[in-house]
Amino acid sequence: MMRVAHRSERGSREANEDAVNFYANEILGCFVLADGTGGHEGGALASNAVVKQVLAHFSAAPRIDADSPEMLLTIAREALFDVRKLNPQFPEMNTTVVTLVLDTENRLAYWNHLGDSRIYLFRDGRAHCLTTDHSILQTMINAGLCTGTLRGNCERNMLYAAVGSDDVPEKAICNEPFALQSGDIFLLCSDGFWENVDEMRMEETLQQAKTPEQWVDEMMNGVSALCIPDLDNFSALTVWIGEREAETACNLVEDPQQAEETQQAEETRQE
Repeated sequence: MMRVAHRSERGSREANEDAVNFYANEILGCFVLADGTGGHEGGALASNAVVKQVLAHFSAAPRIDADSPEMLLTIAREALFDVRKLNPQFPEMNTTVVTLVLDTENRLAYWNHLGDSRIYLFRDGRAHCLTTDHSILQTMINAGLCTGTLRGNCERNMLYAAVGSDDVPEKAICNEPFALQSGDIFLLCSDGFWENVDEMRMEETLQQAKTPEQWVDEMMNGVSALCIPDLDNFSALTVWIGEREAETACNLVEDPQQAEETQQAEETRQE
């Protein structure tokens, strides 16, 4: 069983360049999120074309195997090149993409990604980022050339790879079967979302949420409430696998001292 919720908001920008959607039957599912780059109309055209064509291809003949992530990434790239031809006024339009495919019968997951949109796995209530941003700053951090985090850094969205790039970086495609567990929760999100919702906040809101819709709405409403002057588009899609396990819903903080520290951090964040 798969339960899905998704939402996309414009933020304070003139246009929403994010696109997110999915196709699923009783067993198989394909979930896609894209974040357009290169200017308002061009970015929106690119992201919507990629999401639409990937889902159209998958839904026409739903099947999942180790070749699916690479095949769907190829479809995404072809969709971008096609929409560029149809809109020569935006020759440099581009977009990020993350695509997650799930087979609940065989309990397998595969995915691909290009750019700085992300896929998170929540297992036992804990967040695990399955993707690594294709940004110059992330590369520098990985190489030990600089320290710190991506959040709050004005250079975090300088990308070296996206759907329209000439080459596909290593590890952009996960075609090794990933074993699903009942209670697993996936989150696909754009950079406008994860920039403003850190992993601790994701876990805290998940702890309280009883449905995918409730969880997504709580996080999205929290971003809107920040009142950031130049708030980017922000989008999220979540997939809950099977019945939510008891340990996923349990109190994530067991140590009293840690609980007090977490509460103090939350009060500081709200101030």
